[in-house]
Amino acid sequence: MGSSFRARMHRVKTSQIVLAVSSSPGLLAQVCAVMIAETLLMLAQPWPVRAIIDRVVAVSASVQPMGEKGLWDFILASVAKSFHSGDFHFIYKWIGVLLVIYMANAVLLYRQNIALARLGQRVVLRVRKSLFSQMIALPHGFFEKAETGDLTSRISKDTADAQDILESSITILVRSIPTVIGILIVCFTLDWIYALTFLFVIPFVYWINVVFTRRTKKEVSCQRRIEGSMASNVQEALYYHKAIATLSMEQDVVEDVVECSREIALHGVQAGRFQGLLTAWLDLLVGGTSLLVLLVGVLRIMHGCLTVGQLMVFLSYLNSLFKPIREISKFTGRIAKSAAAIERIEEIARLNPAEIGAAELPDAVEAPAFRGAIEFRGVCFGYDPSLPVIEGLDLKVPAGRKIAVVGESGSGKSTILQLLMRLYDPQKGKVMIDGTDIRTLTLTSLRQQMAVVLQDSFIFNATIAENIAIARPGASDGEVVEAARAAMADEFIRKLPRGYDTRAGEGGAALSGGQKRRIAIARAFLRDAPIIILDEPTTGLDAISERQVTEALRRLGTGRTTVAITHQLATASDADLIVVLSRGRIVESGNPEELLKRDGAYRRLWETQTAAGGETEPAPEVLSQG
Repeated sequence: MGSSFRARMHRVKTSQIVLAVSSSPGLLAQVCAVMIAETLLMLAQPWPVRAIIDRVVAVSASVQPMGEKGLWDFILASVAKSFHSGDFHFIYKWIGVLLVIYMANAVLLYRQNIALARLGQRVVLRVRKSLFSQMIALPHGFFEKAETGDLTSRISKDTADAQDILESSITILVRSIPTVIGILIVCFTLDWIYALTFLFVIPFVYWINVVFTRRTKKEVSCQRRIEGSMASNVQEALYYHKAIATLSMEQDVVEDVVECSREIALHGVQAGRFQGLLTAWLDLLVGGTSLLVLLVGVLRIMHGCLTVGQLMVFLSYLNSLFKPIREISKFTGRIAKSAAAIERIEEIARLNPAEIGAAELPDAVEAPAFRGAIEFRGVCFGYDPSLPVIEGLDLKVPAGRKIAVVGESGSGKSTILQLLMRLYDPQKGKVMIDGTDIRTLTLTSLRQQMAVVLQDSFIFNATIAENIAIARPGASDGEVVEAARAAMADEFIRKLPRGYDTRAGEGGAALSGGQKRRIAIARAFLRDAPIIILDEPTTGLDAISERQVTEALRRLGTGRTTVAITHQLATASDADLIVVLSRGRIVESGNPEELLKRDGAYRRLWETQTAAGGETEPAPEVLSQG
């Protein structure tokens, strides 16, 4: 996202991760309980060893050496003593306790992995659902400026990283930090002077973590930003593959992707270098601290302040202390990498739709059934407010009538449709249906009463039947077939390899332009909406397909309010009203017969197209004269 979007963010109090975790309190409690139990078992583990070592040291002073005997003699002597010596009973008892601790820890570790995986997947699902719901509901203006590949990366890759940051955070907060605190408390209780040696490593570990984690996060953030840009380039290259092939741009596209990949690799290597330095410094600190603890421990024993068993407890705790410290180091690195992804998720979550464009108002109401009377009253609009596209537009369309809007490219024709569908809101004026400002209506109830046929028919990679049925979810097979017949599409659909069950392919690759247009018209029939919106519905079609589409559109518009945008005047010939637009203003209007009688912009446009043999793209200067 660019800085222009960040400037339009508004703060939210609760992170998406926190919201997702709070939706599964039972699993979270289970994970925490298991980790706490693991910590307690780890703290208990050295004490049986201490009891055994101290007992053995005390007993060994009065035991006669066995001398040079074989393995078999050693085994027999040990078995014989185990039945008669209380010392052996003591040892076996504590070994049994240790065995129970190890078995319990194994079970808890298994339960932890299962519960943590389930919680992580639930969080990813919740975050992904929340993010995509927020994203898909953003105003259309957001997607005009955003990079599709970057948004896709946020949905697929960044949300998956939510599991990493969740597991890392829980491990550090619930197991690693409590383990360190617990070890220090026990050690200070045993021998506070000796325990001071444990504190030597902690400030250094903290400082090293802060320094290298910050640098790692910076590199990963750059890496993710470039990855999003590369994903957009790849997606664009695949979508426009035909253009790239015909223009022989394959090598240029590959070089762009390779260059992005090089930058990603450089940042990845830098992040790995900082992670390596972090690990190396921690290992060095661990080794130095181990030597210091061993030296001080031996001196404490020599001064009679410590037993060998207590030294074993301290050494065991030292080893256990390094595990959570390493975990903190490891998971802090993972958090640094995942934090960049979480920031990208939160960036979308904090976007305020109302500050971006046409968003649903908090007090919006459900739209009543429309009759279809449309009015633009004093409408002014520009995609950039300083550069108006529509200026002072006043236009009324009675219910059930057809209006055609014609004009040169860039005159604002398609903008009128986008304002009517409320993809954008005017900066001034109102767009009304049946006398109601459409901004007061919910977006869904408004758009559900409009059927749209665009130049790009937006065919999805699904079956033909499914592509038609999306206009009205739950429609029966019979209703789908009836809509296809009305759109004059049934005949060609039945000739397809699997009829209505034939997959259209990505972008409708299996269909011709005319076939895709008739599928779109079938959707409009199935929707049965009171308002029909047509945007260049016959552009780019051959003569036969154009006649078929025109006839289907004539049937579709019967008894419905129709707003058609077109360059081709033949498509507008049956309109009740034709509006000629130039530079965002209406320069002429009337029915086709009236306009042809005038020596105005419409007539000059008609003569230009007739002279050009039916060309639909008139010279811009023709209309500007009006």
